[in-house]
Amino acid sequence: MSWFNYIREKNERLTNLRLLGSASLWLVIYNYNKPTKPAVFFLYSVTYLITGVILRACGFVVALTQKVRWFHDNRQVMATSSSNMDCGSCEDKTQTTTKEKDMSASGAHTGSMDTKDEDPGFVVDTMPYTSVCEGKAEVLFPSSHDVFYNPVQEFNRDLSVAVLRVFAAEYKERKIQQQQKAESKIKARLKTEEGNKDIQEHSKSSDTAYTSQDTCSIPSDATSMTQNVSSIPPATSSPSSNSSTSTSAPVKDSSVEDEKLTEKYPILPPGGRDEEGIRILEGLAASGLRSIRYAKEVGGVKEIVANDISTQALECMRRNINHNKIENIVKPSHNDASLVMYENRQPESRFHAIDLDPYGSPHIFLDGAVQSVVDGGILLITCTDMAVLCGNSPETCYGKYGALSCKGRACHEMALRIVLQCLESHANRYGRYIVPLLSLSADFYVRVVVRVHSSKLKCKESFTKVSWVYQCVGCETTSLLPLGRINVNGRSIKYQLSTSPPAVDSCTHCGHRYQMAGPIWSDPIHDRDFLRKLKSSLVEEDFVTYRRMYGTLTMLEEELEDVPLYYVVDKLASIAGINLCKMVHFRSALLNAGYRVSMSHACKASIKTDAPPGFVWDVVRAWEKQNPANKSRMPDDRPGKRILTQESQSEVSFELHPDSNPESRKQDLLRFQINPERYWGPKSRARTSLFHGDQEEKRVKKQGKKRRVQNGDTDTSKKVLTEKTISNVTHKSTEGMEA
Repeated sequence: MSWFNYIREKNERLTNLRLLGSASLWLVIYNYNKPTKPAVFFLYSVTYLITGVILRACGFVVALTQKVRWFHDNRQVMATSSSNMDCGSCEDKTQTTTKEKDMSASGAHTGSMDTKDEDPGFVVDTMPYTSVCEGKAEVLFPSSHDVFYNPVQEFNRDLSVAVLRVFAAEYKERKIQQQQKAESKIKARLKTEEGNKDIQEHSKSSDTAYTSQDTCSIPSDATSMTQNVSSIPPATSSPSSNSSTSTSAPVKDSSVEDEKLTEKYPILPPGGRDEEGIRILEGLAASGLRSIRYAKEVGGVKEIVANDISTQALECMRRNINHNKIENIVKPSHNDASLVMYENRQPESRFHAIDLDPYGSPHIFLDGAVQSVVDGGILLITCTDMAVLCGNSPETCYGKYGALSCKGRACHEMALRIVLQCLESHANRYGRYIVPLLSLSADFYVRVVVRVHSSKLKCKESFTKVSWVYQCVGCETTSLLPLGRINVNGRSIKYQLSTSPPAVDSCTHCGHRYQMAGPIWSDPIHDRDFLRKLKSSLVEEDFVTYRRMYGTLTMLEEELEDVPLYYVVDKLASIAGINLCKMVHFRSALLNAGYRVSMSHACKASIKTDAPPGFVWDVVRAWEKQNPANKSRMPDDRPGKRILTQESQSEVSFELHPDSNPESRKQDLLRFQINPERYWGPKSRARTSLFHGDQEEKRVKKQGKKRRVQNGDTDTSKKVLTEKTISNVTHKSTEGMEA
């Protein structure tokens, strides 16, 4: 027990004794000295009551004073000893560990804390710094009681590190190619001038003297360069002999090209500042963990700006940057993220990569992001407001992203396409357009990586890349209608609007009405070449989530690029009221008919196919014939009854096709990870207050608020929970955390 807790307990006991003594004394005086009852009662009672209150207050003052002194001493100790702290297992093997360090000047407790002490209403932290290791980074949090670290996002951060590694290597290679291209042009020009000189020396024209003087004005270093390359054939016929990284040779095979790229363009070694490298902005850095990992695990980085608007976050970032000894790469910034991006809109100050991972929606940052990234740079955007993007609030989705969302089994891919459409819309306003490199729906968020280019001509094609979505409310059959189309006739290019929607009144399959959503991005959401480079660059020792990363990237490669959205087999069976068909049989039926098929990374039982919806329902009807459904129990207005009563228009074969089992499944890759622990999801915002007493009460009070309001109980804000209810909920919460 600490000394101030001991004093506080003694003060409480003395106060209670004095209160008891005053009451006893009053009774004695009342019985034996009744004439002086009012005066003695007043004097003794007030005296002992005031004394007890003062002593109780002194206990709290002593505790608060000690807490302030601990914070002051810990900050000094942290500043002087941060350079001597050992990162431990962080540098040997990347794994996430949490360990507590005692940085206090007063030392460790010599005794156990008395669990029966009354909670003073604030947190007394004897070990105020908690160390969290992830990858090669180690970050320190100011309190072990409120560490804002979510292990769910480690997969997100690992994937971001891998993406930036590939991007930095590509950027370095492009610079080398540009230099070689410029040198080849100079060599070709000098060789042409040298040949003209030889011809003009034998010419008898009147300007021979002038030409010889102009030729002699070539610098000496250029002349020596000309002599060195005089025996090299022109660049248009074959690449130069010493230019092993030239891209003038035609590409014959994408797989062969990928192997060559892996050999010729290795990932740059991390560590150290590269003056010719890329500049990265993390707009919402919080503790700076992501930026620190970029600095220590991504090579070819010139500068990383870690920005956050919170003062506490800035102090935490500075402490972690100094602790990891990367002050020359990571620069902390205390500003609004949008303002930082708007201040760097000029071409000379733009960033090569911008990472935005906010709470909820990033829509307020997208306008600045598309302006402050270089031509050919990338944006890494995370959205965690999946309820809005998946159709729970279409009006909110329209306000944030400029598109209407709708509920359905393919809502996670639709969420990705809504975000891409929003990015394209923001970029088009400034003569820019996006090229999606990677689009991922995982856990409770979506993550997109897009490359931004500048071209006003390409911006005209953007309205052909987005489409309206018509979804049947009965069978969930979807039809897409592009906003426009391009007609090319020789050199004539005409941009025209789409004519009419594919469905006007009702669904042709079940007879129910259509609902409209969108517009959504209907172009490819991945770049397969980039995915191959990304997958080949993965090193198992560098990432804890390597198996999941490799399996997910393999699935992204297998997805059909030109097929938006997907079907879900169990949903099709549920609509039709039939037994579930095995995935390999359903895929075989589509493949045997000559259509392409793949899965989607967003859903385990998904089917992406270029087959028309009519044939998909033919497959369902064919399976129902082999496994008859009880149609008599189906109501007449059920979508499945009308679908099953229609005649099939195609022959369906369920014979197993050799390609029905995808390669990712044959290789037994980790494709759909099961949540490894309870409460595997997002965390609430970080709190910097020391007073946590009312958090559990507030959480319980707000639980089921919407349901109670819908039932007519509008006075929920005035409800007060009993101590028994709060203690029960707190006990359950404690058991859940221990589990």
